[in-house]
Amino acid sequence: MDRDTLNMNSNILDISSKIVICTGIASGIGKSIAKLFLSAGVQGFIGVDNNENMDEIFSEELSRYPDTFFPLCCDISIENDVRKYMNLARSTFGRIDIMINNAAVAHAFQIHETPEELWDKTFDVNVKSLYFNAKHLIPSMKENGGGLIINTGSISSHVGIPTQGAYAASKGAVAQLTRQMAIDYAGDNIRVVAVCPGTVDTPLVHASAKESGDEDQFWKMIYDGHPLGRIASPDEVAKLYLYLSSDDASFITGANMMIDGGFTAK
Repeated sequence: MDRDTLNMNSNILDISSKIVICTGIASGIGKSIAKLFLSAGVQGFIGVDNNENMDEIFSEELSRYPDTFFPLCCDISIENDVRKYMNLARSTFGRIDIMINNAAVAHAFQIHETPEELWDKTFDVNVKSLYFNAKHLIPSMKENGGGLIINTGSISSHVGIPTQGAYAASKGAVAQLTRQMAIDYAGDNIRVVAVCPGTVDTPLVHASAKESGDEDQFWKMIYDGHPLGRIASPDEVAKLYLYLSSDDASFITGANMMIDGGFTAK
């Protein structure tokens, strides 16, 4: 690549003017998103999780980016908590450009064995929180001339996976909500997309493996299901969020984007 081409492409994946809120940052994909966006020079990053140890988890980032990074312990399924991080973003940075709905819960049960409280919790965290965030975000995004919402979906919204009934149903709702919101808000210059990972090496997946009752069979099913013969790292998945957050992805909306090692291509 020659020097002129390099100069022409110098703003590729530029997020230096973006103000971002991301949920579920204490581990897994969310943690990788936080670290990647901060290292990429994001203007402001509000990180939300119900983990009370985020100051310890992100001690290095808090030291390096004291005016950029603000982690906040909240329960995204409670509307008053949603108001807290929305207000923090606006009072600190004046606006919100990007909302990443990443936090999720999952449990390994067949439908008839799923405890009602786990079913309700799954939908409260995985779906209802998206409604709360939209309710308290969309009006200001409209006033500011647009924005971006990225939902973390799943291959479970497109194919059946054993013992993932409540999780799959919730992620199916996320997939359709992504399409619906993309149509509803395209005229307001608000893009809405979903990232649908295959299996990612996260604490959530390892917890599901233990909950399955047969970890060896669980992991055999997982690895056999991915034609590439491996699972994803959180860091490589986070890079798709970075691309979608840049102006280079300005024509992408309404898509449920697979990053699944070929799982859904079979």
